[in-house]
Order: sequence, then structure tokens, then C-alpha cells
Amino acid sequence: MDTANEAQVQIRLVAKQKKYEIPDAPIVVPQQLQRYGLSEIVNHLLGHEKPVPFDFLVDGQFLRDSISGYLKAHDLSAENILTLEYVESMLPPTEIASYSHDDWISSIATASAERFVVGSYDGIVRVWNAQSECESELRGHESAVKCVAAASLEPTKRSKVEIVSGSQDQTAIAWGSKSGQRKALYVARGHTDSIEAVAINPANTHFVTASADSTIRFWSLAVPKESEDAQLEEQDVAPAAKKRKGASAITKAAVGTLSGHVGAVTSVCFDTDHEQHVYSGGWDHSVRTWDVASGVNVATSLCDKVVLDVDYSQHSRLIATGHADRAVRLWDPRTSDNTVVKLRLTSHKGFVSSVAWAPSSAYMLASASHDGTIKVWDVRSRTPLYTVAAASASDADKKLLALDWHQQSLLLAGGESG
Repeated sequence: MDTANEAQVQIRLVAKQKKYEIPDAPIVVPQQLQRYGLSEIVNHLLGHEKPVPFDFLVDGQFLRDSISGYLKAHDLSAENILTLEYVESMLPPTEIASYSHDDWISSIATASAERFVVGSYDGIVRVWNAQSECESELRGHESAVKCVAAASLEPTKRSKVEIVSGSQDQTAIAWGSKSGQRKALYVARGHTDSIEAVAINPANTHFVTASADSTIRFWSLAVPKESEDAQLEEQDVAPAAKKRKGASAITKAAVGTLSGHVGAVTSVCFDTDHEQHVYSGGWDHSVRTWDVASGVNVATSLCDKVVLDVDYSQHSRLIATGHADRAVRLWDPRTSDNTVVKLRLTSHKGFVSSVAWAPSSAYMLASASHDGTIKVWDVRSRTPLYTVAAASASDADKKLLALDWHQQSLLLAGGESG
């Protein structure tokens, strides 16, 4: 190709991964180059026999146009040296397995590299292994299971409790192994409406539940030696909420109650850097920060629409939220201005029901929606890296309600299709 008369520009190629570093010296390239042409140059300079696909960032944003298009869009001169950071591209996600349920899937949580937990509208909590086998069906709730959380399996943080599930029956049940079988260890009572979300702190000492009764309750994860009915009396819990017919497990009372939301609280998560802090979202269009030790609502951020899910990243230290206006929003809890959204990501065509940060990345985020798709984002760009639709045409328009990362590179999702 004759490039003698093409417009050119000097670029500097840099990488943060040592295995991909090349000499830091400007080179001259045609302005018309896009990602694929730039990737060819990097692979040539690295001497790769088998090309590695790369993405390119300029000032923290992915290059999705030609260099010329970027320069024009940002009113930059071609006489300047343009610095491009290159990172290895993520391969497009593909479906590798399907796990059938009789009813809608409401929630999913990774338990370990070999297992994950699923909550369903049929009232059953199921534990699946990597061989697509259902290891356990945990029955104890009297209505739909709305949320599940799995305890950490780190040896120094081991707990008798493996799983906590929350239900429309207003209870949370802690599950663990007894005599070689997973059974209910205790039933946490006190909420007066459906439990919509549950989260266990990384230290495996406490958990929180968010409810349609507009409160968040804070609980010890430890198994009590006897039922805590006296504490329930002190908390003025209605008799119907204390014990339901046929209930035989030990009853547990909350350590504290966090009040402040107006309407249902839909989501809750711990700040993994400061475990005394909890983040929540709800129907009142607010994202709130709580100090669970004091019970104080220390910060409130407001937006335009209902908050359906919330997740915190220990790598980026940002909060991601999913909303009824089809958007994903990112918030920085460290800023003093609680009204400012750091980034708003729009691509979904339905409610964003679930969001989840990748466990080992400060930038990778996944979202699931009522439009039946999963979107994988690198938050350095405002457009999704990939959109994953249902493999079956019959499931194309069915709502997704739950999402979680499994290990570092697998995604679990479920919803209306079961």
C-alpha cells in the first residue's frame, strides 16, 4: 500500500504489563489506522508469531475510531505525539453450560471455584458443581427465594455457615453442613416484608439483609446456641414474623436495624475495604452509605430512577448501580459531592436488574437486564465491550434477574427462563 501521501502522526505505544513492553520511542504511523492496524504493529514489534489482539486507550478512553477520527473529535493537532496504552483484548463470551430450573431464577452467588448457589422463585436454594450436577436442594422457605449469598471459604475465615438465603416469607436462613448434609442452621427473623438482598462481610462474621419493609438489618453470622426469642420480643417483632408453622430451626434476632430509605430497599453490599460500611439502593432513587456499628446513614446519593442493584469494587473503589431507566451508574463514595455520578453507561433496552464487578479487575464490569442480555463493560469506555444474548431464540426476550462472576473469567446469569 502506498502511504507516501497519507496523513501521518507520531505515536508512543506503552503497556503496563511487563510481558508486552516495547521500547518507549515515538513512531510515525498513518492517521487512518484503527485498532486492528495498531494491533498488527504491536505484534510485529513484540515479534509474536501468533498475533495477540490488543485494545488501545487514549487518555483513559478506548480508541473506537481511527486515529484521525479521534484527533478531529477532540480538536487535537497531528503535530503532537499521541500516547496510546495497549491492553490485551478480552475474547467474546460464549455459552458453555446451562442449568435448568422449574421456575424463575432470582439470584446467583459463586461459592467456590467448583460450586455456585442459585435462588429460585420455587422457594428452593440449589447448590451446583462445575460438572453441571445439583449437589443440594435446600428447602425451608415458604415462598420465593429472592436472594442468596455465599460465605468465604478462606481457611482463616471459615464459618459454620456456608450460605444465607432471603425470601418473600420475610426470613433469612443460614445453611451449613451437619452430619455430612447441608441443612438449615438457623432462621433470621425480624423483617416485616420480603427480603430482597443479602450480603456477607468478607471476614465471615456478619451479614446484612435489605427488605421491602424499607429497612436493612445487621446480623451476626455465628450460629446461636438457642433461639433468641427474648431479643425478638425486645425488638417488638410481630408474632407471625417470629415463628411460622412447621418451623423447627433455631431463631436468630438482628444485631441492629438501619432505617432511612423511603420504600423498598432492593440491594445491599459491604465495602470490602472498610467492613463497617455498607452500601444500599432502593425505590426512593437513593444510594446510601451506612456505618453499621453506629447505625448512621453517613452519605446519600440521589439519582433519577429506582436503584435495582448495587456492587462495590475493592480494586477501583467505585460503586456500580443498575437502574430502572436502563442505565448503569458509577459512583465514587470517597468524594464529598454525593450528587455527582462519575459515569453513566447506557446500552441496555430494559431495566438493569443486576451488576457485578469482575473479581480481579478495576475496570471490568458486567450487567444483566430485563432485555435478556448481559453486557460486559470496560469502564474506561462508554460503550460495552460485548453484548451476550440468549443462545436459544425462545429465551431471547426473557428477563435476566441475576448475575455473578465465577472465578476470573466466567459469568453466571439467570432469570425468567429458569
